[in-house]
Amino acid sequence: MIAAQLPSRASTTLFRLLLLSAILLVVLLSGRYYLPTAHDASLLFVHGGQPSSVPVSEDIKLGDPKLPSESTLGAPLESSTSICPSIPGAEEVLVVVKTGATEIFHKLPEQLLTHLRCIPNLMIFSDLEQEIGDYHIYSALDEVSDEYKDNHEDFEFYRKMRKYQAEHQDLSALSSENGWNLDKWKFIPILHKVYQEQPNTKWFVFIEADTFLSWTNLLQLLSRLDPTEPLYFGSAFVLGDTVFAHGGTGYVISNAAAKKFEDIHDQEHIAKWELETSNNCCGDAILAVAFLDAGVPLTPAWPLVQGESPSTLDWSERVWCTPAVTWHHVHPFEIEALWEFEQTWFKQIGSQGKAPQIPYLYKDVFEYFVQPHITANRSDWNNLSRGRTFTQPSEDHAKEGTEWDDLSHEGKQAMWGGLSDIEKQSIESAEACYAACEADEECLQYFFKPGSCHLDKVVRLGKVVDAKKEKDTVSGWMPDRIADFKQRQPPCVPAWDLNT
Repeated sequence: MIAAQLPSRASTTLFRLLLLSAILLVVLLSGRYYLPTAHDASLLFVHGGQPSSVPVSEDIKLGDPKLPSESTLGAPLESSTSICPSIPGAEEVLVVVKTGATEIFHKLPEQLLTHLRCIPNLMIFSDLEQEIGDYHIYSALDEVSDEYKDNHEDFEFYRKMRKYQAEHQDLSALSSENGWNLDKWKFIPILHKVYQEQPNTKWFVFIEADTFLSWTNLLQLLSRLDPTEPLYFGSAFVLGDTVFAHGGTGYVISNAAAKKFEDIHDQEHIAKWELETSNNCCGDAILAVAFLDAGVPLTPAWPLVQGESPSTLDWSERVWCTPAVTWHHVHPFEIEALWEFEQTWFKQIGSQGKAPQIPYLYKDVFEYFVQPHITANRSDWNNLSRGRTFTQPSEDHAKEGTEWDDLSHEGKQAMWGGLSDIEKQSIESAEACYAACEADEECLQYFFKPGSCHLDKVVRLGKVVDAKKEKDTVSGWMPDRIADFKQRQPPCVPAWDLNT
């Protein structure tokens, strides 16, 4: 009788499944599963050094977007509410990501989980053809001439990578420096391939695996330009006589410019460009040479397109009212933080799943990422002050990481001799370094390490340092002067102009 009253094995299993489902439902509804927020990401992004006076705020807000209400944006969104807003013109833009096989699994996944997920038209290129989940990775090197692939020293590493791939080995264990030598061969073949693949696309946008692309700002910029005009723009760098768009900061090519390039993409020009690539350091410079051959010079676009991260950018009036389109040298955790910042912007400024018509400016990024974390001083922190360097030179003097390093010993001695007493005393302590900054009316921040004091008249956030390797470092800012700088800035009208 007792056995007859026990439930069957099937009914027991069903009961357990129902109970587990109920528990999971309660947990999910109560929101107890942890999902990283923009607040969490920004803390990871800036924390590390210990503020010695003003504590870091727990309530980080976005900058005031100058809406009629003049209200400050609210708290960041949870990751679970991330959205891809509907943006006119998105389908008319092809975003092309260039990466390397030795770094692809380190850098690319965070990109695919954040801002690249919202881009409907995407192609990814690397040294080798492969798959990452649902994404196909195209080879950027398979069409390089056999003359170079079989004989040039750069391609010894290419053959080694192919062997590793065939044997299912860890490509990240290989030297990334050798990958850099291969990287220069990718620029021209990639442009040819994407145009062949999508000849009617209005805009081709090229970034790298450590570039963050501000998608809605980019589309607002492109809506102001004409793709039927031959346009090749980016952040201008100079190599010899060549002015070119730096690859890592991102560059944009109109359909008309891509067509002019494709019109001369013949064996004669390919042979010329490959020869120049073999003798040059930089493929982005050779791409500019190819565009000059096609009659399309570079149009500079800094600071819309620029090569810093929020922690390393010079925050000054030169960028303040400009929409941010690209960031470079960003780590995965910084990409996550920027993505969460954008998601908050979309939700607070956009409407009903549509992207905001107001771009976010560098000043808005400053208010979110930098302002809450610049205090009177912070230990174990380097805020990258490098405008003026005060240090007493010696024959075995360590590098300072500034232009001071490039001076001759005699030049360093002459610079030291020309300093005032307060400037010479600044190398003795953090307090003395602060005093030197205070005495200089243009100084907004300082960095002290034993024996050196660095001042600057722009604001940078910087980063935490390893206290065991760099002892007794202190960074500080002049909060009242920074507040005065912000107060002096006129109301922002977004600066969309190229040729800056």
